[in-house]
Amino acid sequence: MTTFYFIRHGKTELNLSLRFQGGEIDSPLLPIGIEQAIQAGRYLGDIAFDAVYVSTQKRAMDTANYILKENNFLDGLTVQYYDSLREIKFGKREGVEIDHTDEQTDHLRNRPDLYDPTAFDGETIDSLVARSTETIEKISESYPDGKVLIVAHGVLLITLINSLVGKEKAKWREGGPLANTSITILEKETNQQNYTIKSFNDISYQSQSEEA
Repeated sequence: MTTFYFIRHGKTELNLSLRFQGGEIDSPLLPIGIEQAIQAGRYLGDIAFDAVYVSTQKRAMDTANYILKENNFLDGLTVQYYDSLREIKFGKREGVEIDHTDEQTDHLRNRPDLYDPTAFDGETIDSLVARSTETIEKISESYPDGKVLIVAHGVLLITLINSLVGKEKAKWREGGPLANTSITILEKETNQQNYTIKSFNDISYQSQSEEA
């Protein structure tokens, strides 16, 4: 059985300013984003990951680095960076303030089956899910009995996760948005196609850390 630990990157400046932050733009982690990543790393510190796969965008790579610094089993750990784990591309909307009254923004959040980014040269939901799913399937074949950490992005992860567990396209954003540095755990039995959610959008460790 492959166990995937999916983590969204820490909070960034563009997250704070409510601007589109897709696959063709980056923004530094805020101090709270760094602290979130450190807390996540401590929470997962005693898990011996067999591999780590990270988006090639800086906010995800930085988040992964902070997480891994807290891990107690780094010897021989393989870390790989994949373009296929980059966030959905928003085209001409990259860095633009989000208009919550816009029809396509609403479709992206609530009815991804209706989302059409043609007018602003964005990436389709189908493209996003296809490229990320292909990567996850290859990883599960490489680590049929492993624990794998994936650090990527909000839209990519929620659509990917919902697709993997068999939800219809209209519900690929169900349960979102994922919180920054939230942890979602999926399991896939060897030689099976089905994925099972064991934990979803978990940030309970953050409140535990604050109380401590």
